[in-house]
Amino acid sequence: MDGVRRRISAAALLAWSVGAAGPLQAQLTATADAGFGAVEYEGFLGSAALSITPGLRYDARSFSVAAQGAWVLYESGRDLLQGAAAAAWLTPPVGGVRGEVSGFGGIATYTEAATSGYGLLRGRLHLTGGTSGVWAGAGMGRAYAGTFDIATSELALGGWLVRPGFTLTTTLMRGVGVDTGSTRAAYVDLMASGRWTRGALELEGVAGLRPWSELGDEGLFGDLQVRVALTRRVAAQVGAGRYLTDPLRGSVAGRWISAGVRLSLWSGRSQVSTPDERLRAAVRLPHPLPADAPELRLADAAFGVRGITLRASGARSVEIAADFTDWQPVRLQSERGGEWRLDLALAPGVYRLNVRVDGGPWIVPRGATPQEDEFGTLVGLVIVR
Repeated sequence: MDGVRRRISAAALLAWSVGAAGPLQAQLTATADAGFGAVEYEGFLGSAALSITPGLRYDARSFSVAAQGAWVLYESGRDLLQGAAAAAWLTPPVGGVRGEVSGFGGIATYTEAATSGYGLLRGRLHLTGGTSGVWAGAGMGRAYAGTFDIATSELALGGWLVRPGFTLTTTLMRGVGVDTGSTRAAYVDLMASGRWTRGALELEGVAGLRPWSELGDEGLFGDLQVRVALTRRVAAQVGAGRYLTDPLRGSVAGRWISAGVRLSLWSGRSQVSTPDERLRAAVRLPHPLPADAPELRLADAAFGVRGITLRASGARSVEIAADFTDWQPVRLQSERGGEWRLDLALAPGVYRLNVRVDGGPWIVPRGATPQEDEFGTLVGLVIVR
C-alpha cells in the first residue's frame, strides 16, 4: 500500500551494496504486483484496498536505478496514485574506499487532497571488504504537501553484507525536519533490512526501532513480505507492516496487510565482456571452450541440497557466478584431487552460469552448454532435474 515510498528508498540503500560487491552482470528487471488488503493511517479509519504496483530496476557494476508506481483503490471509492524513483552511483575504489552519490524522490496524489512529494540527495563514504563493508554519510532534501513545506536532513552510519541468496543492510540514522514556521522535528532510527532466497521461497523485510523522537512516536516498526514462486514468472505473496511518521518522505504513521501475486515481466542480463568476445558475438563465430576450462558436475540432491563440483587441478581459487547466486561471485571450497565444491539448494530448472579460476576471465565450464544470451554474452547452460 503506502509502502512504495519506503521500498523505493530501500532500493537506494541496497543499490550500493549490490555495486560494492562487484556484480558481473548488468541486469534489468521489471515486475508488477497486484494485491488486496487493508491499510490504516494514524488518525484515520481503516480501509480495505486494492493495489496494482509496477516496478522497474536496473543494476550495473557501479550504478543502480529503480522506479516504482502504485494505484490504490480504497473501499470508499477514493484512490491514491504514487510513484517513486531512486538511483545510486559508486566511484571507482581507491584501496578499500569508495564514494557514493545517491538520491530518491517521489510524488503522490489522493482524491480531493493536495499533491505531496519528497526528495533527498545523499553522499556516503564506504570502506569495503569484498562482500561486506561499513559506511558513513549525510543527506538533505525537501518534502511538501500543499502549503506544507519542510526542509529535511540526515546523518547516518551503516554496514552491509552480501552472501549467495542473502543481502543485509543496517543503518543508524538521525533525521531532522524543519518546516516554514521553523518548527523542528528530530528523531533517531535504528534499522536492518534484508532479502533472503532459497529455492522458490523469498523473504524480504525491515526491522526497526525509534528510541527517541521529538515527534512523540517512539517504538518498533517494520514489515515482512513472503513470496513463493509458482512458476518462473508468477509468485504468490503475503505481507504486513507498520511504519512511523517520516518527515523525510512526508508520510504519516500507519499499518497494512495484503496478499496478492507478483508477475516477473522481464529479467535480462548483459555481462561485462572483452573486445574479443564482442567481436565474436558480432560475427557469430563458434565458441570453443578453453582446453583448460574446469569440468562441472552436479551431484544428486540430498535433503534438498545439491553439490556443485568443479575440477581445476593446480588452481588456487575457483569462483562461480550464476542465476542462483544473483550473479555475485561465490568462491568454492577446495577438496582433494583438484576438486572444488559448493553446496546449494537448487530447485529443478535451467540455469545460466560462468566460472573463474585464479581471478582470470569468466568462462563457460566443460559440462555446461555454451550459449549466447539476449545480449550476445556467452554463458553456460545447465539443467537441474
